[in-house]
Amino acid sequence: MSLFTAFVLVRVTAFALYRYKPQPSRFCSQQDHADRLATVIDSLRHRPKDAKISLQRRTLQSNTIRNSGYKHGPAYFPVDLSSFNKIIRINKEESWVECEPGIPFSDLLRELLRYDLSPLVVVELPGITVGGAIAGGGLESSSFRHGQFNDTVLEMECLTPDQVVCSPSTNSDLFYAISASYNTVALLVKVKLKVQRAPKYVKLDIERYSSAKDVVEALGKEEGDCMEAIAFARDKYAVVRGRYTDTPVGKVSHFSHHYDRWYYKSVKDTSTMTVPYWDYCFRYNYGAFWMAEYALNMLGGDTFLTRLVFGAFLDTTHLFKVLHSSDLTDLGRMRVIQDFYVPRDRAESFIQEIDSIGVYPLWLCPIRSTQTPQHFACHYNQTDLINVGIYGRPRSFPFNARDVNDRLVNLLISTGGRSMLYAQNWHTPEQFDTIYGQAKNEIDRVKQRYDSDCFYDIYDKISLKAEERRKLDVPIVGSETDAQKEIVKNIILSKLGMNSGTKTKRG
Repeated sequence: MSLFTAFVLVRVTAFALYRYKPQPSRFCSQQDHADRLATVIDSLRHRPKDAKISLQRRTLQSNTIRNSGYKHGPAYFPVDLSSFNKIIRINKEESWVECEPGIPFSDLLRELLRYDLSPLVVVELPGITVGGAIAGGGLESSSFRHGQFNDTVLEMECLTPDQVVCSPSTNSDLFYAISASYNTVALLVKVKLKVQRAPKYVKLDIERYSSAKDVVEALGKEEGDCMEAIAFARDKYAVVRGRYTDTPVGKVSHFSHHYDRWYYKSVKDTSTMTVPYWDYCFRYNYGAFWMAEYALNMLGGDTFLTRLVFGAFLDTTHLFKVLHSSDLTDLGRMRVIQDFYVPRDRAESFIQEIDSIGVYPLWLCPIRSTQTPQHFACHYNQTDLINVGIYGRPRSFPFNARDVNDRLVNLLISTGGRSMLYAQNWHTPEQFDTIYGQAKNEIDRVKQRYDSDCFYDIYDKISLKAEERRKLDVPIVGSETDAQKEIVKNIILSKLGMNSGTKTKRG
């Protein structure tokens, strides 16, 4: 038996075992939730006096790309909410679901679809949790209509560390302060969300544009149920408008299998397609948008056979595990990964400036702003915005991560935008204060009101530490190909349950 044949047999066997193994229940009773919560509350009552509360480390499951060095400090008091990942109630008549914050969107959507329901905003990576989308301010292609995921929340139960229920009408200051606060105001333990009728398909129509001006103008036309754009080059843009339907039109395209062609490549050379709703929601799962394309190329190129054999290695679950099993500063020296919310009237100039750095493709996602007091949220603005997702390698390589990111932060400040804080954050204290100073003052007042000073300061939690900045300032030794080969090797070893423990070389 050849090595290739043996490998394929292992893959098929593993898939069959996974496909048919019993699945744990995704539901719990209100009493079960209350019993588990009582244990957590009791542990908080017995925490040390000067302890700082944060979630217990779940490194390999995290969808953030920054280190969590603050959790190694003596003040860190871990709160284990890993079991809070269930659905409590679904009310189809009143269009809401009550769930725990640790449930991933894939599990939530899978169960809601049994009732022909869906969240109004389904973030595009299946492993992101409901709590993570609230704490981080998640968005998606339906955000031009519904805003951030936070804007679809009806009520939250949280620990400040006291148990508090909040909503737009009850403890509203706390309700809005939690939005995009990265668990520095309270810890969520239960969430009530709006839901809507789920379509069976999404029909996508793709428009082509040749300038940033034209694509920004096109994204200002609020047509359809979902909308996004991909910039493939300075003069190559695709605006994708989606409309919900229960009837497929033409050939149906799939993106939920590891052997399927990746979504962004289909957008590049297709004018229209119909996609099952589930596939559309998680269309960027395989390939992590396009960031894993180099891995696919090294494994044999983008062919059906290569995707069939290796594609399951390249979903976001395994890619994040690889990232978090190594030093994330290695990623920062290989790629620029940032999400910048830019006022729509400044987006054209912002995109043109990004071209000088040379990162393509770019993800462009319009979002409805909010004037509710979500002071930390990126869409807290008087005008609608466009999220510019930068996920890739600058034109010049190797590059100095500090210089590139510092330039991006200054550009962000000049355009009146904000960045999502899941990424490596290069803001100096002065730059952070320029963007978030007033917001932080408002949030600090809320924290004092609810005795939440036991949580970390947001800048202390999300900012790069001095040692991380020093590492990121050192260029990669050797070729980009050598560094990518090391990452591909780690992807394969991780999938096989092994860990090489090697790092990318530094100077």
